[in-house]
This record gives sequence, structure tokens and C-alpha cells, in this order.
Amino acid sequence: MNSAAPGHRAPGHRVAIIGAGFSGIAAAVALSRRGIDYVVFESAEGIGGTWWKNRYPGAEVDLESHVYSFSFERSDWTRTHAGWQELQRYLEHTAEKWGVTPRVRLNTKVEEVRWDDSSATHTLRTADGVEHGPFVAVISAVGFLNIPAVPPFARGETAFEGDLCHTSTWPEGLSMEGRSVAVVGTGSSAVQIIQEAARAAREVKIFQLEPNWLLPKDAREFTPRERRLNRLAPVYAWRRLRLYLDYDLRQFRSGHARVGGRANTRRKQASLEFLRSSLAGRPELIEHATPNFPFEARRTVISDTYYPALLDPKVTLVPHGVKELTRTGVVDANGDEHDLDLVVLATGFDAANYLGNFRVYGEGGRSLHDHWRGEPEAFLGLMVPGFPNFFMMYGPNTNSIPLVHFYEAQARFAASLIARLDGGGRRRIRLREDAMRRFNTWLQRRLRRTVWAATDNYFQAGSGKIVSQWPEGPTAYILATRLLRRWAVRVD
Repeated sequence: MNSAAPGHRAPGHRVAIIGAGFSGIAAAVALSRRGIDYVVFESAEGIGGTWWKNRYPGAEVDLESHVYSFSFERSDWTRTHAGWQELQRYLEHTAEKWGVTPRVRLNTKVEEVRWDDSSATHTLRTADGVEHGPFVAVISAVGFLNIPAVPPFARGETAFEGDLCHTSTWPEGLSMEGRSVAVVGTGSSAVQIIQEAARAAREVKIFQLEPNWLLPKDAREFTPRERRLNRLAPVYAWRRLRLYLDYDLRQFRSGHARVGGRANTRRKQASLEFLRSSLAGRPELIEHATPNFPFEARRTVISDTYYPALLDPKVTLVPHGVKELTRTGVVDANGDEHDLDLVVLATGFDAANYLGNFRVYGEGGRSLHDHWRGEPEAFLGLMVPGFPNFFMMYGPNTNSIPLVHFYEAQARFAASLIARLDGGGRRRIRLREDAMRRFNTWLQRRLRRTVWAATDNYFQAGSGKIVSQWPEGPTAYILATRLLRRWAVRVD
């Protein structure tokens, strides 16, 4: 933790990384492989990012463990889909093994990144008032699902006398055992916590604004034999590659996100069959759980346990949202009152608010958020004209799977350009305006043809512009980061 007094400047390193989760570790390893000095600023008390913060009961990854891991670091996974504890241990181990841990400053929240034209360097200011730098480059690795979306009825002081929390801020020690629990929402985090609530709580009420499309996860423990095989490097690499190819082919030419696309059609049919077979004999539940928007237009939920939970006698699906909190519970949009002990907000994140936790200033003191004007965009999600030597991991329009392959491609992109700075003649890494314009024209044209443009979702800014999604598979993105780098970026 930084011990410098407020108002003073802490000693500098060559590069600053903001965030110590998956993407921050990827950036750190890419820099260290090129011998570039760096420091990592992390606002939390520990390494892990998403998996440090999201500790609610049942939290686990939706992607298979092998493909949700670094190419440079294997793990003896216990499950096909790792839970948050195992992912946390994996990230801590990786950071320690690759020398990242000693370079991480925990409990250090960055509030401002400011470029200085004369010195061609950045200065960071943290919440304690300390200035850090100068840095020749900054890599933001804070992701975009990090600002909880709290509904109006739960903001500020409330009348509710029970426990109230968002899934991303689950208090340590909070128990659902024997209690009356409300889960607000039916998205990815909601279905995970519902399965745990159904096991432990006295009763569970699910408040649903709209149902989501859902597919089975097929999650399970690896057998002892599978784990022995997974410890072999060729087996691990093959399983990771096979999963990668499956995701890549599914997303080829946006086939997963176009009505009539092969993957979209096939997966929609599978989703409908899963719904009807799981809830057979319960037509009222089938009706309430069937979406009325195109398949994949919102994030498709992956779960083996949600539909069985709906059949549990102590679980009630309320097909309305929550209107207000009372002293003893909630009032739903239909005007019905519900007495509750615990209200869990599984309401997601303010996803379109990229870099919403700190401010970035580029050439001439221009604010990045003012430049975006509510519509975040960046070349390959990585760079913005007028903001030299500043990179974003998991930036605008790079939300796709498998995520870790994207992180590693982004880390290589940034590290390779930073390595070209020599402190003499070459001090600035700048994105060409025309490269940004041509890329964004192509991107938005592709995105307008997808189902993501067909309904409101967290992929869009308030204007309706799709700001988070990548329309192709990972191979197209990885190739673009390699082949377009010299065309789009000047190092001078």
C-alpha cells in the first residue's frame, strides 16, 4: 500500500496498469516478457478483479475452465466450470509465479490519469491525493462490468429493516439459512444465487422483469482420471484448443447473433427444448419463462439448476419487478406486498459506463468521457485518437468469448507498441483518426445486422448504439490486433 503523504509524488515506474484481475495480469505478463518495468494499481484488498469482488453463494464462471485460463499457465481444475474460490486461487498463483504480486499496490484506487504533452508521459492521481509517475504508458484493465446497477428503489437510505445487498458486494458471513429471500432479477448472477437460496432458505421469491433465454451448462466435477489427464500439457492444450474452435466457429460472420444464422437458429431450438422438457407439466411456468425477444439479443443465461429450482415448492416466480422497499419487505409492480428477511439485487452492472471509476485526460487536457459523449468507442477496444500511450483491456466493443484469448491479444498489442518507445526520438504512441473512423464504420455496420440492435440491452449506450459487443469470433479479432497495428498506430 502506498505510504506517501497526500499531495506528494510517489516514485515512478515505466508503465502503470490499473486493475489486478484477469486482464491486468495478462498485461503484466506481456510487459515482463519484453523486459518492461511496470506497477499495478488495484482498488481492492486483493488480486482477482471480478473474482475478488463477486463472492456471492454459487458464483462461478459460465465458460469452461480450460478455455477460461491463460495459455501460459495451466491449472489442475476440479470442475468443468470453476467456482470463484478456485478462480481466485488460480489468479493469485499465476500472479505469484510470474512475478506480478510484488508489483501490485492494493487498496489504491486510481481517480485520474492525465497526459502531459511536453514530457509525453502520464501522471496518475489516487484517492489518497498522491500523484504517481511519470509513466510512459498506462494500461487500463478495469473491464466494463464493475459498476453495480442499483435500481431506484434501493438507492440511498431505505425503509427495509432486513438485509439488502447487490451480488457484487455480498457481505462476508451473510447467510440465507432458514430465511425468506428475494432475488431481484433472472440474469446470470441471479440463477447462480437462486440455486443456493433454494437449498438453504425457508422460501425464495424471484422477481422477474422479463425472462431470459437459457441453455444448460453441463457443469460437473472432473473425475480423478480426467484430472490426471488434464495435468498432461498436450491434453490440456488440446482441450483448450477444442473449446476455442467451438466458440470461434459459432461466432463466424456473426452466426450466433443474426436471426437465421446457423448457430443462432440451432441454439434457440436447443433453448426452447430445454425449457419445455425441464418445466413439462407446468404451463404457467413455461409461459412466464419464455422470452419475447430474439435469441441472443440479451446475454443468454447458462444454467443447469435454474429450471429445477423453479419446480421447488418453496420457490415462487413473481412475474413482476419490484416497485419499492417497505420496512418488512417489498411491493411488486402489481401492488402486492411480500414479507422478506433478505433482498438480493442481481441487477447487473452499468455496462455502458466504460472507465466510469476514474477520469482520463489526453492531449490538450481533453477528457475521454467528454470525447465519448456517452457513446464509448475505441479502435479494437484498445486506443482512442488524441489519447496517446493509453490502452484499454476489455474496452468498448470487445465483449466476446473466449475472454482470456482476447485479453492476451490485447496485452500483446499494448506491450509490443510500448516496447518501441525509446525515450528519445520515439515517445508517443498515437492512433490515426482515419483508422478509428474506418474501423468504427465497419464495426457499426456489422453490429446493426445483429439481434443486439433489436431490443434494449446492456450492450447499448443510452442512444441505442451498441458499445460493448464484438461481432466476429476471436480469430478475427486476434488477427486484427496483429495485422492492423502498424497501419493504424504511429510511434514517433
